[in-house]
Amino acid sequence: MKPTLRCIIALFLVLLFSQAAMAQEDAAPAAEDDSTAIVAPAATDATVSPAVLLVEDDDSERDAKNSIWAEGLGAGVLYSLNYERMIIDDLGVSMGFSFYSFGADVSVEGEDASAKAKLVMIPISANYVGISSSSKKHSLELGGGPTIIFASAAASGAGVNTEGSGAGAFGQVHAGYRIQPADGGFNFRIGMMGIFGPGLGLNATDPTAWGIFPWPYLSLGGTF
Repeated sequence: MKPTLRCIIALFLVLLFSQAAMAQEDAAPAAEDDSTAIVAPAATDATVSPAVLLVEDDDSERDAKNSIWAEGLGAGVLYSLNYERMIIDDLGVSMGFSFYSFGADVSVEGEDASAKAKLVMIPISANYVGISSSSKKHSLELGGGPTIIFASAAASGAGVNTEGSGAGAFGQVHAGYRIQPADGGFNFRIGMMGIFGPGLGLNATDPTAWGIFPWPYLSLGGTF
């Protein structure tokens, strides 16, 4: 083979191997970039998702455990002032107070007579609010409990003075609608209750017979 032909063949082989080496170097970074692009999103998803789920679980709990309200009618008969504490997430126990004082003076044929009476009522109730919206702000309220009564009376007339005191109770069950934000704020309740005990009822004639009397309630207050 002539020297000129051998030189041409050798130059061709050198160029061929150079092109192959350059092609391998260009492909290597692309492979590294592709592997990085695939792995990064997976790592990001794994770190973000648990945090999002944790926040949603915290929002579903009642952070505000205490409530106060003034109730019209209801378990205090005409009115009551009440405090409630949520002992578990959807169950609260409330206690209230109401006070009444009555008096009358009369004069018959020159004789004066007077009578006075005082009543203290303490309504106690367990209230369940677990049937509620997802935010727990709006709920159906179900509950019941006793109202304890302390009474005292005094009367005088015709030279005779008498007085006495005693205690009693009646029961109540109720169902209604409640607004109570889970993190605190304005508290609103409205519904109906059944007051039951001896001598109660729409057509009660026997003071010893047990009956039930329908009675509404409405309250305004706050939760904190």
